[in-house]
Amino acid sequence: MKPFVKWAGGKRQILGRIQEFIKDSIADNENYTYIEPFLGGGAVFFDLAPRKAIISDLNDDLINAYKVIQSNEIESLIALLDEHAKAYFDDPDGYYYEVRAWDRETGWPSNHTDVERAARMIFLNRTCYNGLYRVNLKGQFNTPIGRYKNPTICDRDNLREIHEYLSAKENDIRIFSNSYEITLAKAKDGDVIYIDPPYDYEDDDGFTKYQMTGFEFEDFVKLKKECDKTINRGAFDIISNNATQRVIELFEQDPNYKIFYDVSKFTTLRSINCLGSERKTGREAIFWGMNNNIPFPQANDMTKIIKLVMADEEVLNDKDKAMELIQVGTSRQVAYYLSALLFLKYITHDKKFTELAKSIKTNEMEVKKNIHSQLLNNDTFKKYYLMFFDSKKIDVGVIKKSLLEDTGNKKLSESTLNRRASTIKAWVEWMYNFDEELKY
Repeated sequence: MKPFVKWAGGKRQILGRIQEFIKDSIADNENYTYIEPFLGGGAVFFDLAPRKAIISDLNDDLINAYKVIQSNEIESLIALLDEHAKAYFDDPDGYYYEVRAWDRETGWPSNHTDVERAARMIFLNRTCYNGLYRVNLKGQFNTPIGRYKNPTICDRDNLREIHEYLSAKENDIRIFSNSYEITLAKAKDGDVIYIDPPYDYEDDDGFTKYQMTGFEFEDFVKLKKECDKTINRGAFDIISNNATQRVIELFEQDPNYKIFYDVSKFTTLRSINCLGSERKTGREAIFWGMNNNIPFPQANDMTKIIKLVMADEEVLNDKDKAMELIQVGTSRQVAYYLSALLFLKYITHDKKFTELAKSIKTNEMEVKKNIHSQLLNNDTFKKYYLMFFDSKKIDVGVIKKSLLEDTGNKKLSESTLNRRASTIKAWVEWMYNFDEELKY
């Protein structure tokens, strides 16, 4: 199963990286809902094929096509695409511009059925310049014809496979044409959100006008605030975009130290050019967001936290070196431990050591003492430290029950409760072990 349309900003090149973050997020939670508010071609969505999903895009033509494919009109859609293909190959230029002009007609779009609109959308996408969806100020599709020798206009096997997936009774796939604000408001604890807004270009030399209005940097600022809200509700956010300095700084900075966005940067090939030889390389970034306030980071091995505190600063900004130092298998696990350093006030959001860390990082005993002191002054850890102090045997079930009573939030997923309880257990056990170390 693959996307049925080509789409600017498609994620084929970085699919593996994105899936690494998603799969780590859902490793202990089978009941998550996958949410994607900037759906586009849906490369990540189709590759993951979640059982429950909320997918959305402001492009009405695109969403109409998704809904038609999901509906019992799939064979009618395939038949219309076959008709488009036959007419196109008889007269490519004439037929392409004839169909493109439908949205200039009086009465559009009500003068065509949903199936006709979906077939037109897919036909134009498969035959226009580089699959580029672009409209003018009147909302009329204005991308010129592409120069293809034999474009695949009707990939019937893929369309039928997508239909079976979207319409399967055992799946719950909800499709909307909503703003990202409305879509993100549906996120709850344990859900996984993939966010791929139009790219930011600091020099304005890019393509952002997928609809009549573009996506400016001010929109990124608003988007980040909405992402913060979903993270505070317990969702996992994975955001990809152009690695411009202003976007990176936006997601790295949080003066309240409550939201931590780990940043991964890498090189990709830009695809919006008809000549492959002229396609430029670019820098992309993936941001993974987590709540750094209570609840606390999912970094259970205090030994690894201490190693990072005592490491050179360059290790904090090099995932491979950090993975090797603390012996973890994924960059996502590195992010958990960086979040722990932020939680303990040892690094800033841009992965620089704080003055506190600098004052103790060369002395392992001082690092341990500081961590112990911080946890004893944290109401949550102090509570459980004293609760199990006599026996030194920590009951995760008791912690989970107590966490629910403390928060009064009965909507927490089992996986979230397990993550929080396991961190408490591991860190309090470390406190007891350090108590013994201080005796000698």
